[in-house]
Amino acid sequence: MLTFLSLFNPTTPSELAFFIAGGLGIFLYGINMMSDSLKVVAGNKLKLLIQKTTGTIFKGILTGALITVLIQSSSATTVIVVGLITAGLMNLRQAIGVIMGANIGTTITAFLIGLKIENYSLLFIAIGAVLILFFNRQNIKGTGGILIGFGLLFLGLQLMSSALLQFQNSPTFKNAISRISNKWYLSIITGVILTAIIQSSSASIGILQQFYEISIQTGIGITLKDALGYLLGANIGTTITVMLASIGGSRESKQAALSHVLFNVLGALIFLIFLTPYTRLFTWVQQSYLPNNPKMTIAFAHIFFNVIVTIILFFFVDLLAKLVTKIIPAKESLAVHIADKLSDELLETSPVLALESAKALIVEMGQVTLEMFDVAHRYFNENNTKYIEECQNLERKIDFYDKVIHDYLIRMPTANLKSSTRLYQIIYLDTIRDFERIGDHCVNLVEFMTDRYEQGISITTNLQEEFNNFFNQVHKQIQNTIDCFNLKSITKAYEIVSLESEIDTLERKFRKSQFNLISAGHLSQEDIHYVDILSNLERISDHCFNIAQNIIDPFYMQRPDED
Repeated sequence: MLTFLSLFNPTTPSELAFFIAGGLGIFLYGINMMSDSLKVVAGNKLKLLIQKTTGTIFKGILTGALITVLIQSSSATTVIVVGLITAGLMNLRQAIGVIMGANIGTTITAFLIGLKIENYSLLFIAIGAVLILFFNRQNIKGTGGILIGFGLLFLGLQLMSSALLQFQNSPTFKNAISRISNKWYLSIITGVILTAIIQSSSASIGILQQFYEISIQTGIGITLKDALGYLLGANIGTTITVMLASIGGSRESKQAALSHVLFNVLGALIFLIFLTPYTRLFTWVQQSYLPNNPKMTIAFAHIFFNVIVTIILFFFVDLLAKLVTKIIPAKESLAVHIADKLSDELLETSPVLALESAKALIVEMGQVTLEMFDVAHRYFNENNTKYIEECQNLERKIDFYDKVIHDYLIRMPTANLKSSTRLYQIIYLDTIRDFERIGDHCVNLVEFMTDRYEQGISITTNLQEEFNNFFNQVHKQIQNTIDCFNLKSITKAYEIVSLESEIDTLERKFRKSQFNLISAGHLSQEDIHYVDILSNLERISDHCFNIAQNIIDPFYMQRPDED
């Protein structure tokens, strides 16, 4: 079949260099165009899919592999993971699972190259151009970009192959090859350096496939052992992209990048130990099944390497995570922690994920609020001034969460947001206000109880049991509210509404009981503190009700304050 490249016959060293450099440039541009177009077609759903489907390591591996197959870049997938872990939408253990899967997914490029469909590269470009030029829908244009990128990928490979074939007769080339042939360690170093320079293992291994095929055809070049050594090096070199992406990022993003480096380096070391049997295995595979397709030999060797390494290290994920956190320990500063979670970039590029980041921090804020309520409860039962300081510290944390999350949500551009996204922006602003008010009521509780202790007012055992029952009911209400908000659970929301009615009934019952005891002379007027405590507990339940109501009916929105 006559191909486009058969019309060219580079002969001079400068022409050959231009063909190799130009071919590499077109190849890299094709991969980037495919990746960018696939991300355009998928939109924010791509990042949201990763964030939502990584509950277990196994799911993370599957997700990482699938996403990388779609966007044709393990580096791009890992960079997305760095962004998600920085935004607080994924923990380190989940990130390691996705990175493991990404290493498997990236092998699809080498497999496609092994199919030898390069003769149709111009056809892919032509179809892609038609889709871009004659259709207006964004998804169709994105598909056109995918096809053009796919075609350019193979066109670039053809250009490099054409030049390399001519290079075989160059004495300088033969001398250079003879120096590295049968020296696997030089192949590994070459793989690391070249992949680090071009920042794409897919491109680097694509070049390897072309070069190895020419070596088999001409008898001049590298051996299979050299090729496999280069492949191991390429898997180490590809980590440079995610390392660069983590520079200036959060401590968590650096942990994700380090886990990627450790995973790939450990995998390469494991296979380096067994390089000779690894070479024998794929020598047999090539001779028995792929005598006319050495490119596919490299592709299958690449797949085998990444799958086996993933299986081996799957059982050591927790150990790997501990090692990473020991090398790069987490920071303790709340300000740094919150700032790391809220990415300004997400506000512009992915408001949906920005909301998810804010939501994760609102859940944290709710947990701090619950902790503050429990401190107030303990202070009710035990006169210890340490609880006053604890409560003050927790109030400062809640106020800090409130300010930073509020300012972040307010900065979110609303012009191009979907109505549902704008609605949740308002709901989240409402929710942080409710949690902040719960914190204020906890402060009130501590102040009332401080007054009681300073005045030496005692409490009967029966009355204390009643109050503890009330505190326990409100604790349950706050916990349900956190879960309800986090899961957007309608079931939990109705539990809160139901418990709110019970708490209102209890508050009225206890309030009436208090006044009856005071009227009968069994309690002094100073014991009115107990009525104030009841009132604040009931108000806390009201704020839980507000949060639940927004889950049941997002159009409910909050209402003038009762406080």
